[in-house]
Amino acid sequence: MRFAARVSRLRKGQSKVVLVLSGEYRRPFEGERIWRTVRRGVRIADALGSSPPDVWIYGADCQRLPAIKSGSLEAWIADWAVLARSPVFGKSSEDGNPLARSIGEYGLFKGGSVASAMEVLREEYGGSRVPVLVLFHVESMVGEDSRVARQLEEASGKPLFWQFLAQLDEMSWSVLDRLDDVRRERPSITNAHYNNSWDMDRSVGMDTFQQYGMIKPYARWVRESRRRTLG
Repeated sequence: MRFAARVSRLRKGQSKVVLVLSGEYRRPFEGERIWRTVRRGVRIADALGSSPPDVWIYGADCQRLPAIKSGSLEAWIADWAVLARSPVFGKSSEDGNPLARSIGEYGLFKGGSVASAMEVLREEYGGSRVPVLVLFHVESMVGEDSRVARQLEEASGKPLFWQFLAQLDEMSWSVLDRLDDVRRERPSITNAHYNNSWDMDRSVGMDTFQQYGMIKPYARWVRESRRRTLG
């Protein structure tokens, strides 16, 4: 990954990484998909010479999760990236880890709004002094195309790059598949990219090229932004 960052010609330590987890559905947390996504986010941040990513989760609301501290990734994953499987009979008592105990408070696993989460993040990081790579996990966007497009427009010119990611074509067709059309209609929207082949079922240690694919569009945007500033 450090090689990928060098190839992208990014300045080490001059980026911030934000990882946004979808809390629309419970099942990805009951397997390996979410903790693998967290590991990848940490690896990407490390490749950019950044501190561990800020991690947010969105359902009915968008909530910032506790910081991943140096050397505590395994404990963090156990607390915030996994859930016990729901029982076949009856309901889970949800008295397990902090994530389980926060389901009701955070409004998780009952749907969610990508656009609302984008608004929260835009307000949080729109004034950042360094470019921000937002790794944004999406699972559905039904009925949200116009609202997401509006958020993209509101964030144009901000130091935010929206790197949307979805699991291997499991997303239905959305405005994210039409980003070329978005850019033609609003040329100022250069800070977004969509990757719908983020294979969460693949070993984290085997996907350097996949992770590089998340850095490359962001790196191009950073370089172009600097050229415009200098020009």
